[in-house]
Amino acid sequence: MKLIVGLGNPGLEYKGTKHNIGFEVVTALAKENNIKLNKRVHFSLSGKGRIAGEEVVLALPQAYMNLSGKAVGELARRDIKELKDLIVVCDDINIELGRIRIRSRGSSGGHKGLESIIRILGSGDFARLRVGIATDIHKGDITNYVLSPFKPKDRRNVAHVVSMAKDAVTCMIGKGIEEAMTRFNKRKIGTS
Repeated sequence: MKLIVGLGNPGLEYKGTKHNIGFEVVTALAKENNIKLNKRVHFSLSGKGRIAGEEVVLALPQAYMNLSGKAVGELARRDIKELKDLIVVCDDINIELGRIRIRSRGSSGGHKGLESIIRILGSGDFARLRVGIATDIHKGDITNYVLSPFKPKDRRNVAHVVSMAKDAVTCMIGKGIEEAMTRFNKRKIGTS
């Protein structure tokens, strides 16, 4: 079984914000694979199904971003045997919109949701797919930037990168992380 977690903040006021692109990717995966995210368990909305022939649990933590570890820790204990079966999808302010980066393990890179997960799990040995959200030069406190919605001119690129990230997660599940890294890490929307 694989556990795929999209990071974001719960509540209508955060819907469509840059920080919630992880929610968008996992929601798109659920829709494409007819998985209902309607079960409330361990501080998350979740659903079980199959992707690329594998049994999966998709989850959207309903704790705020910097408390994501609380939800992910409980789900991981319940649903997977090893951390290699966990994939976390999140935003990355240091990657340009239109690109994604897949890693099999690593640090938080300053991302509060990943920091919380690593702290609770006691390890960074889980896969993560970072979706680029950088559209402008930002200086100083990035909180307002990540908690603001994308500009209307960027929404088309957002839709394309969400679709690409969805395909990348499907590849990670079905063909493995190395194949997904080769196919998607250098790619930018509009290129093949």
